[in-house]
Amino acid sequence: MPKFLLLLFYANLAYAQTQIYFPRVSGKEHERALFSIENGQFLSGSSHAVVRLHDINGQVLLSQQLAANLKEIRAIAPTENGYIAMQSHDSSGIVLLNKSLQTDTVIYPLGKRTDLFLDGICAQGNLVFLLGDPIDGFFSTFRSTDFGLHWEATPAKVMAVTGQAAYAASGQTCQIVGSQIYFVSGGTKSALHYSPNFGASWQTFPLPFPSCLTCGPYALTVLDSLRIVVVGGDYTQPENNQNTCFYTQDGGKTWQTPKRSPAGYRSCVYHIGDLIYCCGTNGIERSTNCGKTWEKLYGVNALSMTFNGCYIYASLANGTLLRFKP
Repeated sequence: MPKFLLLLFYANLAYAQTQIYFPRVSGKEHERALFSIENGQFLSGSSHAVVRLHDINGQVLLSQQLAANLKEIRAIAPTENGYIAMQSHDSSGIVLLNKSLQTDTVIYPLGKRTDLFLDGICAQGNLVFLLGDPIDGFFSTFRSTDFGLHWEATPAKVMAVTGQAAYAASGQTCQIVGSQIYFVSGGTKSALHYSPNFGASWQTFPLPFPSCLTCGPYALTVLDSLRIVVVGGDYTQPENNQNTCFYTQDGGKTWQTPKRSPAGYRSCVYHIGDLIYCCGTNGIERSTNCGKTWEKLYGVNALSMTFNGCYIYASLANGTLLRFKP
């Protein structure tokens, strides 16, 4: 594989960045699942059910083609035993992979392959949380205490109104911090859902996104217990720069609109310390003040992001990876 397809330089008044577009496979394969692990390496999962391990420069170290019925890998969570790849499909499953990316187990959270659309997975230590769209008026929320091998429904349920759902856009729909779980939902009613005790109880905080079947938060990033940033909008109106981001400084009780918002629909948000990056159909932005204002970095169609300790990598809709310094 050649090292890069195209090298470009981008500059504005404040800084200069370098973009490297790595060649990907032919066809319409793209990657919404990105996750950094140790030694500067990171994982990607593709729409064609390919999981790849990349080195610090983005080059592919290992590649594993999963079974054909496991297309649309939308999120990846690392565990002590290996990795969990989450599929987003009308009858979703999760795939437990060892550290050589070999499939150990395919798990269907409801016990069999049946109607369930999965939206997000996150892990910390031995704890793993899995989120799916509502069934019978409640979000599908599952937890594991053994690195994803065995699952149970969370003891408490989260109610959902008709037309409310989560979005499997970039692997950033949910986040676990210690035993605290956060996830966002949109559609007819947007909200942040929070559990302080790994799903034993839940609190729900309204979000000020408009109500529509494609509106709402598509991703969140939790800086700490008080500071949270959500991004989204309406993917059917990608150029609409209204209601694309909100931030809270009190744990979700109240939300504020940035003075300068991201310039359109955004599918991913990611923080590195107090620096926050978001991306979507018409670009990548950065905030240096916890979401209060955003500056445009690149005008590319980006799906997801991760940081490997040296570079930020963004997966682009054309199937390439964009690399740049934070």
